[in-house]
This record gives sequence, C-alpha cells and structure tokens, in this order.
Amino acid sequence: MIALIRYAVVLMIALFAPTIAGANHKLVITTNIYPPYVRDDVEESFLPALFEEIGKEMGVTFVLNIQPWKRCEQSVADLEAWGTFPYTRTPERDARFLFSDPIYFSESRFFAYHDPNESKTNQPPETYDQLSDLKPWIIGGIQGYYYEPLFAQTGLNTDYALSERQNFERLMLGRIDLFPAATTVGWHLINQMFPAEVARNFRTLDPPLVANAPLHLMTSKDYPNTETWLVRFNEALQTIHQNGTFARLVEKYGLVMRY
Repeated sequence: MIALIRYAVVLMIALFAPTIAGANHKLVITTNIYPPYVRDDVEESFLPALFEEIGKEMGVTFVLNIQPWKRCEQSVADLEAWGTFPYTRTPERDARFLFSDPIYFSESRFFAYHDPNESKTNQPPETYDQLSDLKPWIIGGIQGYYYEPLFAQTGLNTDYALSERQNFERLMLGRIDLFPAATTVGWHLINQMFPAEVARNFRTLDPPLVANAPLHLMTSKDYPNTETWLVRFNEALQTIHQNGTFARLVEKYGLVMRY
C-alpha cells in the first residue's frame, strides 16, 4: 500500500541564511501520502514545496520522511524527527507536543456510498444532529487520527484501517458505512480511484465533522532547541504568506483552500 512506503526526499534549499549552529542545519520532518497536498510524486506536491520555501527562509534543509500516520507521530515522540504535518490539535496532543501557527484550514465530513441496487432505507442518513446518531453504522477510520478518542468516547462502532485509500475502497464494497475525511482529500481520491459511474455514488453528510479546522506542524517538546526552531518556522511561514509565495504555490498545484 502507498501508505506503507517509506522513503526520504531531501528538499534542496538555499544555504545562505544563518542557523542556530552557524551552518546549514537539517531537520527531519515526517508526513504521509495525502493527495492533493502530498502526492505520490512527493517532490511535485504542494506541502513539500511549501516546506522547501519555508526552509529557505529559515536557512535549514528539511529532510522529508514518508511514513504511516501513526508512525509519523511516534517518530516525533521518539525524537527521530523534529516534526510532522499536517496535524490537528487535540487536548491529548497538546499535552505532549507543540504546534506551529496554522499552515492551512480544512473541512472534514463523513463520506458515504449509495449502492444503486440497494434501498435507501439501508443507507446512512444524509444529515445527523450529533455523533451519537451514527451509532447504528460501521465507521471506518485511520489509526492515529485525531478522531479516535472522540469516536471512542461517543461509543461509535469503528473499524480502523491504515489509509484513506483503504477506507474508500471498503466504503465502496460495503464493508464500512461511513468514513470521515478532509473534504478536498476525499473527493480527490474518489475521482482518482474510481471510474465516473462509481464515483458519482459517493456523497457526504451534513453537517461537517470539523469545519475550517487549522492544520499545523506538530513538534516534540523535548527536541533540542525546539522552541527556537518553532519561532523561526512561524516567522518563515508568515513571510511566505506576506510575499505571495504561499498563494503562488496554491495556484501552481491547482488547489482550492483557505489559509
């Protein structure tokens, strides 16, 4: 599976800005394939390109490791990596990690699949008032995602897998009834994975699970000089916004997003 592939891509950046050590510094960052933000062709993707530009402003080289999501977080906790992205803040994570300023904002919804050969009475509802309304349905998910404790606390019937692709495949096959995903990511994958006659059978529920949620770089509290690096990261991110680089990259990669 794509989510299990691990490889490193060294983002080539300028070496002229000063660093804490007085020379170009390398910082390991983890993430996973997350189209359209991190594509299979990692070096031709929005978030890696954004981090390359941030690195130029910081005077560092980001070494990007592709890992399963749960491993991404563990690598930061084990100090094998300085940070991982993109991550949502939760009380549990706030107790263990530090977070950058928001990189961008994302909406997440429950996706469902309507089999044309089945009665609508056997399908999940189009709307819900609270999470507990979804208890009758099997909800897919990804291990290590922000919603794990929320779903457990609500008592939802969950069945976790390792990637978005696995879950959308299971949704189409009827092995799960609902799957929460970032709306942009979900529709991108659906249109990539399935022919049009199948893709049109997917839908989303109202309201969103999360509306306009900020996504961050998540770093360890114990990494050497982590607070200094994080200040510099935030300053570089602000510069990228102010000088138009962020907007240019959004346009280059054909994204529609709030930032």
